[in-house]
Amino acid sequence: MNEAIKIDDLTFEVRRSKRRKTIGVTVERDASLVAHLPEDTSIDQASELIRTRLVSIYQKLASHDGARRESVFRCPEFVDGEGFYFLGQHFRLKLVDSDPAEDPVPTVRFEGDRLLLRREQQTAGEKRIAEYYIRAANVYLNEAVRKWKNVVGVEPARYVQVMDLGFRWGSCSADGTLNFHWRVMQLPPQVIDYVIVHELAHLKVADHSPGFWREVRRALPNYQVHRDWLRQKGGML
Repeated sequence: MNEAIKIDDLTFEVRRSKRRKTIGVTVERDASLVAHLPEDTSIDQASELIRTRLVSIYQKLASHDGARRESVFRCPEFVDGEGFYFLGQHFRLKLVDSDPAEDPVPTVRFEGDRLLLRREQQTAGEKRIAEYYIRAANVYLNEAVRKWKNVVGVEPARYVQVMDLGFRWGSCSADGTLNFHWRVMQLPPQVIDYVIVHELAHLKVADHSPGFWREVRRALPNYQVHRDWLRQKGGML
């Protein structure tokens, strides 16, 4: 029987070797995960170590998740009039020219119902907008986590991490670090709260058993409304 390690929503195929001295993890070309173990290493030992590397694993997966991410998230065009969301509000993209004779303006900024992007950054639009959302998320999500951790009754790591998590909205590392996709900043605040509560609840219950959902419901009684919204509309933003 083939061995496997399951951590959160990830499954690692176990491959053992007599010659191997350390535990390693590889992300294969098809985005499958392999845990390389010395012959005498226990699954528990390997799981504990792999949990400390989850952030780097998610980052590597993100580079493999293009097709799957496209099936979850809309791929916008960086042209005038394209729609973008920030905290649930809708904005239209406007490309703007910068005047070298004037004071420099931010690459990405909001003005009224417009999301302004400097025209010379159009080809790097996704990267520049992601950078803006990441900066905003670091402030917003850390504050929100401080509020909700007391409701859930857990003590996560001091700071959250914001990154590209592929097709995932969030994840929870073994050391209590909460990781969020920068795209959560597109969601309405109440749905962001659900995503945060979901990950905080994993600090109590690692899986998605009935006990986990009881913890989510205790903190956020109407969580099902937000969960359904996320499933139905999250990828359309």
